[in-house]
Amino acid sequence: MAHAWGQAHDASKVQFVEHSPAVFDAAQRDGKPVFLFIRAVWCYWCKYFEQQVLADAEVSQYLNRHYLNVFAEHDRRPDLVRKYVRGLPMIVLFGPEGRVRQSFAGVLKKEDFLAVVKHAATLPPPATDTRPGAAPGPAPVTWDTYQRLRDDLLRFIAEHLDTVYGGFGAGDKYPQPRLLAYLLELHQATGDRRYLVAVEKSLDGILGALYDRVDGGFFRFAEGREWRQPHYEKLLHLNAALAALLGEAHRVTGNPRYREAAERTTAYLLRNLYDATAGGFYSSQSADPAYYRLPPLERRAARQPPVNRDKVTAWNAEAAVAMLALSQSSGRKDLRDVALRTLEFIRANLIGEKGAFHLYEHRTGRRHGEGQVDANAWTALGLLEGYRVAPTKGHLEAAEQVLRFAVHELFDATRGAFSEDKSSPLLLDANGVMAQALFRAQVGGRAEHLDVARRVLATFGGVARVQLSESEDAVARAPDAVYYLRAYAQMLAKIPGGEPRR
Repeated sequence: MAHAWGQAHDASKVQFVEHSPAVFDAAQRDGKPVFLFIRAVWCYWCKYFEQQVLADAEVSQYLNRHYLNVFAEHDRRPDLVRKYVRGLPMIVLFGPEGRVRQSFAGVLKKEDFLAVVKHAATLPPPATDTRPGAAPGPAPVTWDTYQRLRDDLLRFIAEHLDTVYGGFGAGDKYPQPRLLAYLLELHQATGDRRYLVAVEKSLDGILGALYDRVDGGFFRFAEGREWRQPHYEKLLHLNAALAALLGEAHRVTGNPRYREAAERTTAYLLRNLYDATAGGFYSSQSADPAYYRLPPLERRAARQPPVNRDKVTAWNAEAAVAMLALSQSSGRKDLRDVALRTLEFIRANLIGEKGAFHLYEHRTGRRHGEGQVDANAWTALGLLEGYRVAPTKGHLEAAEQVLRFAVHELFDATRGAFSEDKSSPLLLDANGVMAQALFRAQVGGRAEHLDVARRVLATFGGVARVQLSESEDAVARAPDAVYYLRAYAQMLAKIPGGEPRR
């Protein structure tokens, strides 16, 4: 087993290896539990945990003696993120047989951490099957189903909109630009002001707590209902989506605050994350609380936190779609050009025989992670959106290539959904993006695409209802339904007499 690829654990004495089936084969053979550590290069608390806990001699000696230790980088392993991550850093403790004994997100003090890993190492295997229950059943693709889903969304707003502090829910506050953009679309389509109220109230909280008024851009989230303490990471797709949302919110409302924030966030993206030489966007800028807490004048003279230069395919495609939307709402041709150049970088560097790769490593030019639904869905949607704005034969052909691979290799006809393999969880978000891409591809006249999209919509009808109205973590999971709902409206528009009523 090789040492974890690309890790930077100079301060840690823990002997890490990469996540692979071989690790769990060795664990079973040797009767050792497995310690899985998932961190992100941009995550301040991940670095803190490594330096303050894992670097401790007593901790590292115990882990090396009693566990097989596995390291995974958040941006490189979306499969593990989807399966395990509830926050960062994420710790998952497995028994020798490969079943989860305990897991937790966040940082523990050394003594508490040692107590947890020592206790987990002695636990017996779970007595009952801990696999998730069966997913909700399919629902027919009809206007009535769509109306129920939209009613569920209104119910979600009524139950979870924080009318005091803005945002959704009573816990940590995330900006959720995809959800807010969709609510703004519904307001314009239906005239229902409840959607607009939710958007404006949420933007009040976001601009008050997460907006960086010195450098521009937005932080990842804030702790607590009151948006108390920001977590200072800046992620590409989040900032691009927020800039597009603010541009459209300004167009709809005329509020100058939205225009100013959209312009300064766009400037931040072009200055800090855009690769003007090769095209495409870098993934993120790391958190550094000490820097961001400096007074404005001192910050302008201080060195900024490092930019992480790997390029995540799905994030780049989403950023390109956002730049195209911003170009339309603002009339800026330069943003259109940036978007098209980003899509050309994806086409030229990140598409192979197995569809889109997940990530481009800036340092070496290597490509990583074939066959991921999210990367293929966003690549196809981005290329098709670019083709709609500026018809380029190469972009249409590349989108068709990606969709052919996805339909033939990632679509599971027995489950009626796209997934990496039969054991992978079915992802509403990625399947919704893929369904929308399949509709966009109708410019090529492929009836097969429409049939597959209809299957996806039917499969996830029950799932969307649960995530919008019945799920315990509805605030975290509701944004996953956005592209599904958009695709649903597109499907109904293609059915004679199926146009959603207002």
